[in-house]
Amino acid sequence: MTDPQAYLKPAQEILEKLLHFLQFDDAKVTATVDPSPDDPQIFFDVETADSGRLIGRTSSTLDALQFLLNRLLSRTDEVTPYCIVDTAGYRVRRREKLVSDAMAALEQVRASGRAWRLPPLNAMDRRVIHHALRDIPDVETYSEEEDRLGRKRLVIAPVVQQSNTIADEAAEPEDDFAPAAEDAEPTDDVPAPDLAPASEPPPAP
Repeated sequence: MTDPQAYLKPAQEILEKLLHFLQFDDAKVTATVDPSPDDPQIFFDVETADSGRLIGRTSSTLDALQFLLNRLLSRTDEVTPYCIVDTAGYRVRRREKLVSDAMAALEQVRASGRAWRLPPLNAMDRRVIHHALRDIPDVETYSEEEDRLGRKRLVIAPVVQQSNTIADEAAEPEDDFAPAAEDAEPTDDVPAPDLAPASEPPPAP
């Protein structure tokens, strides 16, 4: 088991150097550790007067910073805890919205007995939904092929339909959900994404 506490100091040092390189000289970093044996994580919160710039358009800067932190930390050992970087509560709000959307999709899957496809999501957002639904036994989640931006659609499917043909793709869901807005400003809400019925059955295990 990886002890995230042992990696907290080196991870924070890497993050602070990256922030300095990006000219966030007023940044203050605080860290908390999730010692879960299944998925140990380190959460970093960055306090800065320029949190909007740190988040970036569609959270691109924050995502890139987090990616670099995890990549550089992984060079120090074979197995390292996953690091999450947040500022101004952006990740928290985004996660809450994604989990809420996933639960709404779960109810649609259970009610219809059909798989449902979410809009294209980046790796961070897909990870959140996979984790939110991983302990629910009657559904499975999997990702489809990437789009031109490197995002993938995540599909939530009933386990019992693995060997069945999913209903015709022309059928529309009863409820409509607004597309997810990936706003760069930390004070804006993140609306719910569209949910669409999957047109193809999930691949055989």
